[in-house]
Amino acid sequence: MSTDLVQIPKDIPSFALAINEAKTMNADALQGISTGFPPSIRIKRNGFRVVNDNEDEINLKPNDLAGGEFLDIVILAAKPGLNKTYYEAAYDPNQVEPTAPDCWSLDGVAPDKSIAKPVNPTCPTCPMNAFGSGRNAAGQPTKGKACADSKILAVFRKGSVYSFKIPPASLKNFGLYVKNLTNRGVPLGNVITYVGFDEDADYSVLQFRVGAFIPESAKEALLAVSKSQEVADIVKPLEYRALPPPQTDAVVDAKAAAKTEGQPKVGPTAEDTLAKSEPVPSRKRGRPAATETEGVSKTAPTASAPATAAASAAVMSDDEITKALGL
Repeated sequence: MSTDLVQIPKDIPSFALAINEAKTMNADALQGISTGFPPSIRIKRNGFRVVNDNEDEINLKPNDLAGGEFLDIVILAAKPGLNKTYYEAAYDPNQVEPTAPDCWSLDGVAPDKSIAKPVNPTCPTCPMNAFGSGRNAAGQPTKGKACADSKILAVFRKGSVYSFKIPPASLKNFGLYVKNLTNRGVPLGNVITYVGFDEDADYSVLQFRVGAFIPESAKEALLAVSKSQEVADIVKPLEYRALPPPQTDAVVDAKAAAKTEGQPKVGPTAEDTLAKSEPVPSRKRGRPAATETEGVSKTAPTASAPATAAASAAVMSDDEITKALGL
């Protein structure tokens, strides 16, 4: 649903602005009310599907994927901590209509406040959070947890921002992927990540690898996207945020001009992008340079990010970013 339906004056007088008071009063007013979910990319029977904010589903076919099998994305940000979901009933693969979990948490610390009868006051001490508490569809005990963990990412693909959930069985593979990138000094947002399935697994297990490095021309534009409200709605759903100030006429005109240049031609594949990219200089052994921050993605929003970078990136349309990435 578009926020344009919410009629709020563009110009707000200074006396009406009270950020701290709004966080308290407005958060209480929103408690228990859903305003919808951001668009997402989900897993279904070893395949990927795109679900828009109206819950319309589109299954991605091989010709929609890199090499006919890989979901090609740029990871913009990750939600801190883990989401947790507990269903008392066993999983039924033939169930058509989805059902709400019996207990869940958006921060991995405590159950959501909307749950009438939480299993436990806190997640870490919950018996359903212990390994060995899980049960399979036949009701037999497993080594896993009854309360499933998942990691929420904000990703960019084909001109749009999506929520992407890493399921429990894929968390280890994702962790190893991130660790390897960190050891090489490469932020997640500086690569096009290829996501595929482990063909030897009996159920859906994701695998991750680098498909290409992002082109330098798209780096600042992706930095601007990582600061957007769409990304914040995915990785900071519990935090009330004031709307950003209206864009200047210059920025609006620049965006309009970029979008009226015509539809871009189909960009190269990620493999082509990697082949055409300049060689990455080898890194010397030892501690990283003083200009880098260990373990922190350069594409993540920081307080010290130059305002000029965001301003120049704003004139690059989503279509142009997609074309530059080859997604």
